[in-house]
Amino acid sequence: MKIIKAIIERAKDGFYGVYCINEMFSSSGNTADEAKTNMLEQIEFYKQTAIEEKFSYPEFLNEPFEMIYKSE
Repeated sequence: MKIIKAIIERAKDGFYGVYCINEMFSSSGNTADEAKTNMLEQIEFYKQTAIEEKFSYPEFLNEPFEMIYKSE
């Protein structure tokens, strides 16, 4: 199972941003949990779009993966 490490930060405006350390995914939200959820939805949307449009995407998206979050 692939482990994806991500950083969560709270911006000065109160929103939360989350971004992967070694992958291309990121997102934001009103809360840390919303930012995490939005990123997982964005990852799934990316995968589904890649499948529909027939372009390559990271193989690990075909298997279960684990997200580990660290606050900065």
